[in-house]
Amino acid sequence: MHPGFSLRASSVLVPPGPGLPRPSAPDRPCANGRVAPGRDGRGRGLPACCALVGPGPAPGSWLRRHVPGLLGALLLLLGAPTARAQDLIARYLPADVPGFGTAPGVTVASRIRPLYQPLGLRFGLIAAHPRLDLGFGYDSDATGLAGGKGSWLIDTAPSLALGAAWDRDRIGAFFSLDDRRAPGQAAADRTDGTAAAGARLHAGMQTLHLAAARMALHEDGSEVGALPTDRPVPFTLTTLRAADRLRLGRLSLTPSLGLTAWRYGAASLGGVALAQTYRDRDVLAGGVRADYALAGRESAVLVLRGLRTRYIAPQAGAPSRDSTGLMALAGFDDAADGLWHERLLLGWETRAFAAPQYRTHSGPIVAAEVSFSPDGMTTLTAALSRRIEDAAQEGVAGYTATSARLALDQEMRRNLLLHASAALTQAAFLQGGGTETGTTFAASLTWLLNRRMRVVADERLTTLHAAPVAGAAGGGNTLRSVSLVTLGFGW
Repeated sequence: MHPGFSLRASSVLVPPGPGLPRPSAPDRPCANGRVAPGRDGRGRGLPACCALVGPGPAPGSWLRRHVPGLLGALLLLLGAPTARAQDLIARYLPADVPGFGTAPGVTVASRIRPLYQPLGLRFGLIAAHPRLDLGFGYDSDATGLAGGKGSWLIDTAPSLALGAAWDRDRIGAFFSLDDRRAPGQAAADRTDGTAAAGARLHAGMQTLHLAAARMALHEDGSEVGALPTDRPVPFTLTTLRAADRLRLGRLSLTPSLGLTAWRYGAASLGGVALAQTYRDRDVLAGGVRADYALAGRESAVLVLRGLRTRYIAPQAGAPSRDSTGLMALAGFDDAADGLWHERLLLGWETRAFAAPQYRTHSGPIVAAEVSFSPDGMTTLTAALSRRIEDAAQEGVAGYTATSARLALDQEMRRNLLLHASAALTQAAFLQGGGTETGTTFAASLTWLLNRRMRVVADERLTTLHAAPVAGAAGGGNTLRSVSLVTLGFGW
């Protein structure tokens, strides 16, 4: 992830209902004719003339008339992506890609700042936003392994965002590379890449969301639930999404489809290469979300979801880790812009495994987030989630992950932004695999020099503690500090 690249991430369990957030101040027309919400540092309404997309003709009328209705019946049985996939998408994708939803509301992190926003390059209907981040820093444990060695870091991260809009419809794409070199620690060198595209199409009372993404990433031993490997494990994540929101007065129904494919490269343990194909899996998630509008922008929410996980290359002689899951969540969502924004969903999840050696696992789950914005210059956010995830370790079918996070975003000056956060995650492995507890403390200071340049100073401290249980799935204790100063260029 690019340091200082602020994202307003949606819940890791259930993405918010599709649709644009209501602006915090009255919309004002831009010079290019587009109307978009925004605020300056003192809370006044501002035009977002430099947004990703611009106006244009209305192509694709056949799609807008017919596709939502054709998909509606099919999507009623299918649903959203897995929790971990949603988490990764929120971390590595900007909020401008249609089809990958973000939390509503204008915050310090998501506010448009016209005086410092790159204007972009226009090619007819298409708006392009290239960006280049150059970072230099130090990692106290470059491989993420317990007792690992430190190294200087050189980070190069180019990216390109593309978009177009007409009427209420919108399409967008995002491409990025993140090359990180650790001189003296070649095992820690990595290059990550992301490619994503999405569309939002309207037809009467229906809104169709389509999105696809492919990510080539790495997993290291300092992450909760990861393997204790000598070097980061490469993997790819490919996800396809479709959702069709139908408004029926106060009631909105959003059936959705999500298909996610995980593919892993070889790991290295003690200098020996170990195949990780036993972790390769396809996950099909299906369900429907119902929102019933109450007063203002408050709504009662009900989510029903099914999950089918199929491992495509299981180990010979090992029990199958294929599983079927069911989940139900209910609660409320207050999307109004004001002092408080709350989302609270409580429910129950059960996971049944194909192999009789793995007993069915059930338990309570939660997806909750509360944001407090006393003025236009401060946002305080607290989030809590609990869900069932697939495990990386052999002989372990999965684990229950419980996460809590507290974050502060402060606009010290119009061009000086402070971010601080603390997060705690605990993984309780099934089949007596023990527990792991990870903590993350992060702070960053972003200095917006002008429209094209910014400087970000980022510090991140992570710890991982594996309980000393016989046969535990964890890989020991780690303490890791990463400091990075990044100079960003945008057009």
